[in-house]
Amino acid sequence: MTDPDPVLQALEDVVVAARANVVTWMGVMERADAVRELRRQGVAYRDMQVDAGVPMIDAISGAQERLNAAAARFRRATARELHAEGMTAAEIARIFGVSRQRVSNLLDEDSEPQQPLTQD
Repeated sequence: MTDPDPVLQALEDVVVAARANVVTWMGVMERADAVRELRRQGVAYRDMQVDAGVPMIDAISGAQERLNAAAARFRRATARELHAEGMTAAEIARIFGVSRQRVSNLLDEDSEPQQPLTQD
């Protein structure tokens, strides 16, 4: 049995985060529609009660953080795999569109603990 592929595992984290974010963004858009409709009716923001569950600003922030964390794991795993396959930090930097120093930092970073990719 072979070891799990860290790049594919990290890519799956991106997919899980993206799927969760689709649900989150659909909810945000529904709430935005409700806010616009209430404003058209002249309702003051302080009198609106459209946040069922997680407040909209928290849902937006959570979605961004979830995707950023998954993307960081994917970027780190990809850089490490490319380096293990013989690419230099400078070559990886050109592919990623970042500095060689940034790639060196990615290669040196400790793996962060897996955080659950939950839906908002």
